[in-house]
Amino acid sequence: MTEPTFEALIVDFGGVLTTPLQGAMIAFAADIGIELQDLVRVTLAAYSGGADQLVVDFETGRIPEAEFAEEFAERIKEVAGVEVPHEGLVARVFAGLSLEEDMLSALETTKAAGFKTAMLSNSWGESLYPRERIDHLFDVMVISGEIGMRKPDRAIFDATIERLGVPAEASIFVDDHPGHLETAADLGMTTVLHRSPGETLTELSALLNLELTRT
Repeated sequence: MTEPTFEALIVDFGGVLTTPLQGAMIAFAADIGIELQDLVRVTLAAYSGGADQLVVDFETGRIPEAEFAEEFAERIKEVAGVEVPHEGLVARVFAGLSLEEDMLSALETTKAAGFKTAMLSNSWGESLYPRERIDHLFDVMVISGEIGMRKPDRAIFDATIERLGVPAEASIFVDDHPGHLETAADLGMTTVLHRSPGETLTELSALLNLELTRT
């Protein structure tokens, strides 16, 4: 059996190119004085098989950040009994995130080696992306709020590979959410579940035949 020939690497942003989202949520919950389990109930229904039209509408750009923040603050009050100012709320939720420099370096190496690169991200507003640090790393950037679709919908994966101009079977997709990987795998992509930069870069090094880990 011949080894697959890869042409493209597609990566998520939050939790892959940044430190884990869980850490940011823990810090935010502590900052506003609520239990982490309450924050999870408020934010993650759309990522755990439940319905959450507010999050879906925000991630697909159907409502502006200001409207989302007002409703989100009201939801926190209803669930946890804590009033939180809605101004700057989204930025506060993710204030604990920082970039994973090893992942950025690996993307630079991958792109320099001739592979196409793409970012595929469900967005909570545009201000969270440090464009001056990441734009040059990608041939294609697909952000849910800009395109009006979100993971795990197949259409956003189709749009990504179409813009890259490569077959799904020639693409690797990295994400920290198993549900998103399922859609990618159904399309024929090779998938990598991101748990830590070290584990992901070891796996990608083998798949791409590149040295992406730092010694």
